[in-house]
Amino acid sequence: MFRADATYYDGEKAGSETVRLVSEGGWLRVERPDGKLLTHWELSDIRLMRDGAGHAVIHRVDDVHDARLVLADQATADRLAQIAPNLRKRPPAGGALKKAGAWLGAAVAAIGLMIFVIIPGLANQLALFIPPEREAAIGRAAMSQIERFLNGGDAPSWICSSPEGDVALAKMTDRLMGERELPYDLQVAVVRHPLVNAFAAPGGYVVLMEGLVDRAETPEEVAGVLAHEIGHVAARDPIRLTLRAAGSAGILTLILGDATGAAAITIAAEQLLSASYTRQAETEADLYALDMLAEANVSAEGFASFFDRLREEYGDMDGALEYFMSHPALASRAEVARSRVDAEADTTPILTDAEWGALREICN
Repeated sequence: MFRADATYYDGEKAGSETVRLVSEGGWLRVERPDGKLLTHWELSDIRLMRDGAGHAVIHRVDDVHDARLVLADQATADRLAQIAPNLRKRPPAGGALKKAGAWLGAAVAAIGLMIFVIIPGLANQLALFIPPEREAAIGRAAMSQIERFLNGGDAPSWICSSPEGDVALAKMTDRLMGERELPYDLQVAVVRHPLVNAFAAPGGYVVLMEGLVDRAETPEEVAGVLAHEIGHVAARDPIRLTLRAAGSAGILTLILGDATGAAAITIAAEQLLSASYTRQAETEADLYALDMLAEANVSAEGFASFFDRLREEYGDMDGALEYFMSHPALASRAEVARSRVDAEADTTPILTDAEWGALREICN
């Protein structure tokens, strides 16, 4: 009969205890000094390995708890090998593969949790604590990257400017802003690009593309879009989007490191350009814009008609499909805007005809 002392780790608690090992038939009993049975292992299932200190350690194949017994010395291991036929065999590959598969599954789950839950939540919280000057630096880096995307260095100046056009754009912006305040200076520009689009970047940057100004039929349509982007700026949506796009490593770089030249900026710039905000953020920006138009005594009809024309040209997704889109459906947005028109009192044009003409010619 085999008898020996050992140290037992059950794999569940951090501590250990001294036990007595006793062979019985084809089993190895693990007992406390008072003879109380703790567990018993089948002799054919136990294997020998070495820990970091070189101690002889035995464990069971496929033990989910990884319980182990540390033997007193090598002589004890040699005596145990005489009754345990598989003690010095290598563990079967199946057990290792199962463990590897379990670890891989856990790793994938952890990555998914990080990407879809932790990083977005962390980005939303961190956006509230980033100082305005730091956000402005991130915005400048993002704008520089976006200019490289769209301009490619071909044009001498990406930003459109003319004396009369600049005055008209400033007048539109000032009237919309009224007494509202932002944590940084609002910087609005029209840029040379045929795309019918507008976007906001961290730090108070709002960009209207030449294609959008050209396609607009009234200055109120441009004002509605501009007010919507200002709504994103006021809610700090661009910095949230930038942090989410940058990922966990990028978040640390953008907050603590050099924002200029960070690889995260390239990814974030693409997201800002496509304005991949949540449906809730888009809806709130629409409502912010409608309040802004109302306070400035500017009709929301232009905002509604712009959505209508986009829907006629590009189509829409109605019904159940709408809930799978990041943006609310154009028809719904036009309907909300038009509901404000019915409640409007006296409104006045946001620009004169001459000022509107100057704004439309700002890139020429």
